[in-house]
Amino acid sequence: MEQLKKLFLSLLALLTSTIMYAQSEISGTVVDVTGETVIGATVMEKGTSNGTITDFDGNFKIKVATGKTLVFSYIGYETQELPAQNGMQIVMKDNAKELAEVVVTGYQTQRKADLTGSVSVVETKELKTSSDTDPMRALQGKVPGMTITSNGSPVGAGTVRIRGIGSFNSSQDPLFVIDGVPTTTNLNTLNMNDIESMQVLKDAASASIYGSRAANGVIIITTRSGKKGDKVKVDFSANLTAQFYNKQSMMNLSNTAEYATAMAQAAMNDGLDPEQYANNYGLTLHAQDGVKIQAYNPATGEMQAFTVNGKNGGYLNDARTMRFSDTDWLKEISRTGFSQNYDLSISNATEKSSALFSFGYKKNNGILKYTDFESFSGRINTSFKVNKMITVGENATITYSNQVDCQPLENALKMAPTLPVYEEDGVTFSGPVGGMSDRQNPLRELYHNRDNRLKMWRIFGNAFVNIQPIKGLTLRSNFGLDLWSENIHSVTYTWHSDVVNNSTPSANMGAKTSVKWTWSNTANYNFNIGVDNSFIVLGGIELHRDVEDRSNAYAQMFALENYDYMYPDAATGTQRAGGIQEGYALVSFFGKIDYNWKDLLLASFTIRHDGSSRFGENNRYGTFPAATLGYRISQHLGQDWIDDIKVRASWGQTGNQAISNYARYGLYAATYGGGRNESTAYDLGLAGSGIFPSGFRATQAQNNDLKWETTEQWNVGLDFRFLGSSIYGTFDTYIKKVKDMLINPAYLGSMGEGGASWLNGPSLQNWGMEFALGYRHTTEYGLSYNINGNLDFYRSKVTYLPETTTGSYVHTAKENLVESGRPYGSIVGYVVDGLFQSREEVLASGQDNARVGGLKYADLDGNGIINEQDQTWIFSPVPNFSWGLNIELGYKDFDFSMFWQGVAGQDVYNDQKFQTDFYSITDAGSNKGNRMLDAWTTANTGSSIPALTTNNTGGENRTSTYFVENGSYGKLRQVQVGYNLPESLLKKVHMSSARVYVSGHNLLTIKSSSLTCSDPENPRWMYPNSTSISFGIQTSF
Repeated sequence: MEQLKKLFLSLLALLTSTIMYAQSEISGTVVDVTGETVIGATVMEKGTSNGTITDFDGNFKIKVATGKTLVFSYIGYETQELPAQNGMQIVMKDNAKELAEVVVTGYQTQRKADLTGSVSVVETKELKTSSDTDPMRALQGKVPGMTITSNGSPVGAGTVRIRGIGSFNSSQDPLFVIDGVPTTTNLNTLNMNDIESMQVLKDAASASIYGSRAANGVIIITTRSGKKGDKVKVDFSANLTAQFYNKQSMMNLSNTAEYATAMAQAAMNDGLDPEQYANNYGLTLHAQDGVKIQAYNPATGEMQAFTVNGKNGGYLNDARTMRFSDTDWLKEISRTGFSQNYDLSISNATEKSSALFSFGYKKNNGILKYTDFESFSGRINTSFKVNKMITVGENATITYSNQVDCQPLENALKMAPTLPVYEEDGVTFSGPVGGMSDRQNPLRELYHNRDNRLKMWRIFGNAFVNIQPIKGLTLRSNFGLDLWSENIHSVTYTWHSDVVNNSTPSANMGAKTSVKWTWSNTANYNFNIGVDNSFIVLGGIELHRDVEDRSNAYAQMFALENYDYMYPDAATGTQRAGGIQEGYALVSFFGKIDYNWKDLLLASFTIRHDGSSRFGENNRYGTFPAATLGYRISQHLGQDWIDDIKVRASWGQTGNQAISNYARYGLYAATYGGGRNESTAYDLGLAGSGIFPSGFRATQAQNNDLKWETTEQWNVGLDFRFLGSSIYGTFDTYIKKVKDMLINPAYLGSMGEGGASWLNGPSLQNWGMEFALGYRHTTEYGLSYNINGNLDFYRSKVTYLPETTTGSYVHTAKENLVESGRPYGSIVGYVVDGLFQSREEVLASGQDNARVGGLKYADLDGNGIINEQDQTWIFSPVPNFSWGLNIELGYKDFDFSMFWQGVAGQDVYNDQKFQTDFYSITDAGSNKGNRMLDAWTTANTGSSIPALTTNNTGGENRTSTYFVENGSYGKLRQVQVGYNLPESLLKKVHMSSARVYVSGHNLLTIKSSSLTCSDPENPRWMYPNSTSISFGIQTSF
C-alpha cells in the first residue's frame, strides 16, 4: 500500500510538472492586412476564461499550453482560431472595413466601432477624382446633417453648416483641424490628393474636446503619410476638365426683338407714345428696315406692328459709334472653361522612419473670360523613431496660388441686347446710351480686370515629438503653424463710352498677413484592468495665438496707364494709406476618459476649460463638459444575421467666441469729411483734408460683461450591421440649444452717440434626425454593388429675444420670432392674391397706387386697407428634408458610380423675378427675362405675370409671396466610369496599379414646375453652377 501511495505521488508530480511546462508563456503580435498593429484585440483560450488583449503595439502574452486553440477577435474583423505557438503573428482580415478603421476624434485616435458620439467618417477616395478647388464642395449631400452651399465661381469655397443655424451674428462655420492644427481658413489651398481621412464631429459630446470653437461642429482632416512597404512608392494622377454653362443653369434673357417688344408693351400699357419712349434708349420703332415686332395696344384692342432699329440711321447714339445690335451678353463674357490638376507623391516607410513628398498643380481657366485660378503646392511628411521611446516628425505644406476674379454677371444679365460689344472702331468698348442706367460693359470689366491678380502664400503644418516612457503612455508635444500672406495690386483704367465714362485712373495695393500658431501638449494613457476593463485617459494644455496685419494704399492719376507703372508712388493725384493689426489669444485645459467593458459597454467623459482674450475679466473663462454612453446590444441577441447593433447617447456643451476682436471694447473714431453731424475734424469748411486737428466720437459702447455663446446638445444614435455587414447604417436624433448668443443689434438714434454695442441675448433651439442606410453585395458572377443613401431634417425656432432687441429682428404687427416659433432667417411680407382684373376691383381694394393688371395683396386683417398690419410670415429658411443617394457598381476591371443629391420643401426668394416679371422694378431700360412677354394684358387676363409698366408706382417690389417659390430639387451631381488596367499589363510596365476614368458633374437638375428661375441653388445674381466633363488617370509604381 505504501508503495502504491509513492507511485501515485510520483505520477502526480510528473503530471503537474508536465502541465506547468506545457503552460508556458506564449507571445505574439496582431496586425491587419496593411501591417498596422491592432490595439485591443481579444486573445482567448478556446472554451476557457483564460485570455488577454493586445497592447498599444499590438503585442500579447498569454499562459497556455502549446497547441491549444487560441481565439482572436476584434470588432470589424473576422474571428480566427489558431493553435498556440510562441512568436505568433496574426493577420486580422477585414469584416467590415469602415467599422474596423481607426478614426481621429480630437487629440487621439479611436476605433470607429467604439464611437459613442455622432461622428461621420467621409469616404475620401472620391475627392481624388474631383475637379473642385475646394474639398468641401465635393462632399455636398454626402454627410447627413451637413449642408454645403456654393456658387459656380472658379475660386469659390463651399459654405458649410452642421445641424442647422447656430448663431445670429457670430460665425456659423465649423472648425477645421488639419493634422492636429485648428484653422478656420477655407480649404481651397489644400491639395485634395493629400487627404487621407476626414471625420465630421456633429454632436457636442464629440466636438467638446475643442471647447469654445466647436459650437458649429468640427471637421478633422488627416493627411497622408508614408506606409510600410518594401520599396519606394510613387503615385501620379492627372485630371483634365471642361466646364460650361447649360440651359438649366442660366437665366432666359430677352434678345433684341423680345427686349423691344416688352418696351413697347410697357409704354402702351401706360398710355405713352412707344416711339418717344423707345427714343430714350436709342431706338426707333418706325424704322424703314430692322427687326420686326408686335405688341398689344390696349387703346385699340389689337396687335400693333413695329420695325425696330437704331434711331440715328441704325446707330443708337448721336455720335453714331454704336450700331444697333442683337448681343447675347452672357455668351460674350463666357467660354468653355478648362481646368487641369496634376499630383505626384513619393513615399516610403520602414520600422524606424516614414517619409512622403507630394507636389500638386491646379489651373482653372474660368468660364468667364479673363478669370482664372492657379495653385502650386508642395508637402513633406516625415517621422523618425529615435529609439524605443522617442519619435519625432513633421508635416509641412507650402502653397502658392494666384487668382483673377470678377463679378460682372449682374451687368451681363441687365445690359441691353441692342448695344454692341464694341464701338465702330472695333477697339472701344460700348456702353449705355440715352436714358439707360449707368451700367458698365461686362466684357470691359473683365478685360480691364485681367491683371488684377490676388497672390497668396500659405505655410501650414506641424512638428511633433512623441515619448512613450512606459507601456501604454504617450506624451506628445505638437506645434502647429498656419501662416497666410496675400497681396493684390489692382488698377482702374480710364474709359469712355458715350454717357458712361471714367476719367480718373487709380491704383490700389492691399496686403494681409495672418499668423496663427497652436501649441498643444497631451498625455494619453491606454491601460487595462483585468481582461474586461479597458481605459484611455487623455489630458492636455493648448495655447493658441492669432494675429492679422492689414494694410492698404490708394492713389489716383497717372502719367501712363500701364499696369507695371501704376503703383501709388507714381501717382500725381490723391494718395492715402491705412493699416491695422488685430488678434486674440486662447488658452485651454482639457481632459477625457474613455472606458470599454468587454466591447459591450462604452462610456466617455470630456471636459475643456478655455480662456479667450476676446472677453473681459468678468467672463474670460468658460468650461465645456460632455459625456457619452454606448451599449452593444447585439452581443445579447445571439443571432448569426446580426453582426453589430450599438445604441449610444451623448450630452455636451460647446462654446462660440467667433466675434470681433474689439467686441468688448469702447471704440472711438476720428472722422474727416462727411456731414456736420459726422465729422470730428475742426474743419468748418468740411474739406476733409485731414490737415486740421480732430476730436473723436464714440462708435461702440464698452461691455466687459460679454460672455461665451453656449451650445448644449443631446444626441441619441444607433449603429447597425446585418447579414455579414451587407446591410449597414446609422440613425441619430438630437436637440441642440444655443443660449447667450453674441449679437450686435441695430440701435435707436435716441440712444445717442456710441449706441452700438455687442451683447449676449437671443436663444434658439434646433432638433432633427439623420438617417444613413446602405446595402452591398457581390454576386456569384463577380458583379459587386454598393447602394447607400442618407436623409436628414431639422426644425429650428428662436426661443428667446431680449426685450430691447425684438425690434431689431423680423416681426409682424402681432408677433415676433419667439412668439411665432419661427426660425432665424424667416421673412415677413404681403400675401399676393392674384392680379387686379378691373378698375372697379382696384378702387375697392384699399391698396395705395394699385393698378389694373398689378399685384393684389390680401387684406388679412379685413379692415379694407392694405398696410403693414397685413404682413405675415411668408418664407422659412429651413427645408423639409435633404437627401443623398450613391450607387457604385463593379465588374472585373470596370467600375461605375452615380451620386444624386437633393432638397425637398425648400423656400427660395427669387430675386431674378425683378428682372424676369417686371419691366420697371429695377431700371426700366435694362434687359429682362423673356417670361414677361406673357404678362397680363386685357387680351391675356389669364396670365399670372403683372402687366408691364414703365414706372413702379404700385410698390410691387415690396416683400411678398410673389417672389417666394418652391426650390425643391434633385441633382445628378456626379457620374463616373472607370477602368483598372489588368495585372498582366501592369507587370509589363512595372506598375502596381493604373486606372483611367471619365466623369460628369452637375449633369441634370429635376426641380419644381412652379419654380421660375433656372437653378434653385442660384435664385439671385450669383455665379451659375457649371456642368463639367472630366477625364483622369491614377497610377502607382
